[in-house]
Amino acid sequence: MKKLIALSLALVLTLSCVSALADAAYTHFFTGEDLAGNTDMNGFVSASPMTELNTVVLKDDGTYEYTKLLATMDENGEVVEIETEQAALRYEIRYVYVGTYTKDGDQVTLNVPEDCDFVEDWGVLSVMGYTSNSEGKASEGARVVNYEGTDYDPMDNFSSAVYKFDGHDTPVSITVNADGTFTYNAVASSDDD
Repeated sequence: MKKLIALSLALVLTLSCVSALADAAYTHFFTGEDLAGNTDMNGFVSASPMTELNTVVLKDDGTYEYTKLLATMDENGEVVEIETEQAALRYEIRYVYVGTYTKDGDQVTLNVPEDCDFVEDWGVLSVMGYTSNSEGKASEGARVVNYEGTDYDPMDNFSSAVYKFDGHDTPVSITVNADGTFTYNAVASSDDD
């Protein structure tokens, strides 16, 4: 009986590990040059040493976690502080969307998200009063407030590949690659029909 229980536990642990390993992560990186002129807050993004790393984790239960990280990062994609003569610079704009996806081969559709956790930490720019920091969860009613008198739905940063409030009513179509990267696919708008 003990051998049967031990064997059953080993099988459960093995299946749990295999299940956890089935989740797949893919990344897409934007350089500062890629972002210039293509994002909201263009002046601040272009003037700061920011890059964007987008990560999609496709879970084996049919859900995704899609993270957009606009920040000062090291070569490993970790947020870092950069020392300059004027000040220490650290920026971290992070949006984490969750929802369901469909997959056909290497083609993946991230369905409209169900929720979003976000943080906008503009570092020295907020200290100097140029912009404001904000954070929260969309399902709890949190809004992005960059300036007094303006606010945005954090979900509206979903449909654009880069940091831009374009809406969240359109799925995101991507191609996943064997090397662990992904590319964005062009999605025809309803106006193109």
